[in-house]
Amino acid sequence: MNRASLVVILTSFACASALVGCSSDSGDTQGSGGSAPNGSAGTGAVGTGGSATGGSGTGGSDTGGSATGGSATGGSGTGGSDTGGSATGGSGTGGSDTGGAAGSGGSGAGGAGSGGGAGGGSDTGTLSAGCGKTPTIDASMYNNGNPISITAANRQRRYILSVPANYDNKKPYRLVIAWHQLDGNDKQMYQQNYYWLKDIADAASSTIFVAPNGEKNGTPCTGNGNGESGCGWPDSSGSNVALADAVVEQVEQNFCIDKSKIFANGWSYGGSMSYRTACSRPLDGTGTWGVRAVAVYNGMAQLSAGNCKPSEAVAFYASHGTDDNVLQYSAGVSMAQTYAGLNGCTWKEPTRATGNHVCTNFMGCTTGYPVEFCSFVGPHTPDPPREGGQRWQPQEVWKFFSQF
Repeated sequence: MNRASLVVILTSFACASALVGCSSDSGDTQGSGGSAPNGSAGTGAVGTGGSATGGSGTGGSDTGGSATGGSATGGSGTGGSDTGGSATGGSGTGGSDTGGAAGSGGSGAGGAGSGGGAGGGSDTGTLSAGCGKTPTIDASMYNNGNPISITAANRQRRYILSVPANYDNKKPYRLVIAWHQLDGNDKQMYQQNYYWLKDIADAASSTIFVAPNGEKNGTPCTGNGNGESGCGWPDSSGSNVALADAVVEQVEQNFCIDKSKIFANGWSYGGSMSYRTACSRPLDGTGTWGVRAVAVYNGMAQLSAGNCKPSEAVAFYASHGTDDNVLQYSAGVSMAQTYAGLNGCTWKEPTRATGNHVCTNFMGCTTGYPVEFCSFVGPHTPDPPREGGQRWQPQEVWKFFSQF
């Protein structure tokens, strides 16, 4: 999908969604803390022609401001060459969007769980083939921002891998997939610490992170800079689901993963790819792997979902800025409503923020399949205005993921 086509899609779909919710009780939690003098995300210029991102943010710093600032052309690819990452194999499995039987699950006790600490993965669940084994991926190929080459759907793709420094092959770890935005790339995700979740996870040495790299006009992106103009996730053919299949398979073969604790998150086009991952690879589906939960930041279903229609319950977190003029607020609400229905939740229109962020946790959800929607006053950004000088969104997402 070229950039002009994406702009047309963004314009047409973003203006189309109108939602009507039935009334019921739901639990709202409002963010605490003061105003956000450091964190106004409004300074990041949204891209030219209403693109899905508005530039290649530097991310990762604690100096405030939007993580998406700059022009929408992203990085120019002038960075250094990729020194690491010789191809280590990993077959390009999967790619088809198979359904699968609906997860059984008990009747819902309501709402999202209370979360839990950032502790390591439990010893329960299905363990991957890499448990108890020495990785064949050399240590020089990860934790340095250098891409690893991998074959997926008969094409050379790449991803970046981060593993806890004190990795123990007898301990099962969570796996988090971070999908970058339009005009972004895997290197940008590494620099932003995978939407800042790694900042939290590192304290408990609990999680392995991967950042796949996207496509541009049907060709794998190859840029070496911090972002790449036009790089995104057009996935009508399933090529990027096939990339996820190959990456997850390779990581599971080399490292100890709790296969019941695989997650995905992403912003904008990356948020749409997270939605596609939930649709195509739910944990209770028929594939060899599936996501337990996803987080979508200012996303829109139609960008990456293609013909995939969600049919399986997946724990679902979404957030959206009330002032988003790239992908309208209603698009984020619509995705949450879809999964609230699949997860057996009682739907109520989420509370719209007017000050600090407000998170709505829907009631009546099937046990283990909560849905949460967080509203914030702000534009199209993965880094909403800070409250009390702190980023709130990574904390909300980590609490959501770590309840499982």
